Amino acid sequence: MKDAVESLIEKFDLEFTPEQRDFLRFLYENLHLEELSDKEQHFFIDYFYKSETLRNMAAFALELADIMREIYKLIPAIEQAERFTNGKEQRLYNEQKWQVARRQKLSRQTIKKGNILYVPFDEYKKEAGPIIICLEQTTGMAAYSELCKSIILPLFMSAHRERRDLYIVPYDCQIHVHYRFENGHLNLSDFKGFIEYKAKGEAAILPVLHFVKGLLQENQHCTEADIIIFTEGTPIDGQHLVGKQAKAVLEEMKRKYHAEFSVIAMHEHNFNEQQFWFANKAFFADDAIQ
Repeated sequence: MKDAVESLIEKFDLEFTPEQRDFLRFLYENLHLEELSDKEQHFFIDYFYKSETLRNMAAFALELADIMREIYKLIPAIEQAERFTNGKEQRLYNEQKWQVARRQKLSRQTIKKGNILYVPFDEYKKEAGPIIICLEQTTGMAAYSELCKSIILPLFMSAHRERRDLYIVPYDCQIHVHYRFENGHLNLSDFKGFIEYKAKGEAAILPVLHFVKGLLQENQHCTEADIIIFTEGTPIDGQHLVGKQAKAVLEEMKRKYHAEFSVIAMHEHNFNEQQFWFANKAFFADDAIQ
């Protein structure tokens, strides 16, 4: 019996190698291509057929799957329950954990005056916040661009499963463009822009952090945002991250929006732990690059 990808390839009468079929199958599952119209699916498959960059990204992502699992195993802070391989168990666990956290927060914020309890139910109704990817796109990161983008691909599935907006913000010394994928749903125009985006020059981290704060302000109905920063590890303004102004901004983002920061640095020896003091987790791509 043919699977969805085989039927799709046959439908649009294109020739793919077995390896390319595996790449397309990975993208089909992680990007939820089944939600696209026939016209959009045809566009995507044609783009995949012509784009060496997208095929390389899918290949990287498949190769990295085992490495990423090993990286998570080495992080003590991650609970065993959060490493379930079964998607349904993972989802049920996350939903239960989220509900418990919301009830605890609701209890803490409830105020009693006399015999009246003031319960902030509007806070309880808030949804999980966005996943915001800050992707350094500079001269120094050019060699790692496809690698970084391949790591981002599975996050579409996470955002879709958790019904969270996914933002991708390429940056150098400033922000030129950003892409929003509502609830993790694929927008072909923005996806193509993300794949093909290239920049040059050096990286400054403060402008992208201020931009992220603006995105969080736009999503005030949400809470618990995840911000993932891809970096070579040496932003030209990194020393300012330990200054009072930057610390105040970052602490406000953590406090007000319950933002969690993760940093994915290309090389561990370039990573300045003091400058990235606000990161809850740090990953290093050295093994994958080798």
